[in-house]
Amino acid sequence: MQPVKPSIYEQITGKIVTALENGVNPWAKPWHTVSYGPFRNALTNRPYRGMNVLLLNLVALSRGHVDPRWLTFRNAEQLGGHVRKGEKGAAIVFWKFLPARDRDGETEPDAANDDEPERKQVPFARSYTVFNVEQCEGLKLPPLDAEEMQGRREDNEPAERVLALAQLQHGGNKACYLPTPDLVLLPNRSAFENCDFYYATGFHEICHWTGHATRLNRVFGSRFGDLGYAFEELVAEIGAAFLGAQTGIPFENMRHPEYIHHWLQILKGDSKAIFTAAAKAQHAVDFVLDQAGIVPAEEETLPAAA
Repeated sequence: MQPVKPSIYEQITGKIVTALENGVNPWAKPWHTVSYGPFRNALTNRPYRGMNVLLLNLVALSRGHVDPRWLTFRNAEQLGGHVRKGEKGAAIVFWKFLPARDRDGETEPDAANDDEPERKQVPFARSYTVFNVEQCEGLKLPPLDAEEMQGRREDNEPAERVLALAQLQHGGNKACYLPTPDLVLLPNRSAFENCDFYYATGFHEICHWTGHATRLNRVFGSRFGDLGYAFEELVAEIGAAFLGAQTGIPFENMRHPEYIHHWLQILKGDSKAIFTAAAKAQHAVDFVLDQAGIVPAEEETLPAAA
């Protein structure tokens, strides 16, 4: 009897778990080439989002890639070049939405619409392979230009707009979000080693702020049980790194390493948990960017390998 092949969820969760156990943070400092913008498709220039950012970061960190642009075999051909022989690609995911089926194999209608039933859609993860442009030859691409970096400005104006969304109170030696008064507490800027640490910490608390009942109403039920609080910390941790990519703030250090044990417990117990965390984090970031009037580029969602 042949062994059962791990699902894509199990494979990817395994990579994240291994990284955390080895002291590698998949989201801390994911844009170590921040001056060149976030990870994006070399052909369309659309950024990758959510789970794919974590996956590409792990590969970039392990292989030392500096260029944030990625492509498929077909993309390389479209750009007049090719992937070098023997190069190993990076597996990322895209989502297909398939109609749900009942026990008899028939597609299930949406009960909310009795007159003209709509078919329920179930998300299904598929994997495909991309390569960094540094693994290619002959590509007709412009050189990277640090002056064209996305998000970063000398006055940190985008980052300031993000923090201005919440009721913010400075002082003390603790950073936190208080749901009842709907208030973000941050130490004074002078208490931080540099402004980047100040913004990264503020972004973490802003992500918590998005979960308020009047905003995204982010509540985790019995699926995560007593670990719900730790899971919210994971969402905020990843979301803060995503915000850093959009505003040019390097996310160099984990804000709350004391939760790693709990995060590992969650991920090992649920192969889809990291997908949920990344999706919730991206949802929080989309909300923040919309409220702050910062419009990100259209995301790269489908493979262009056909």
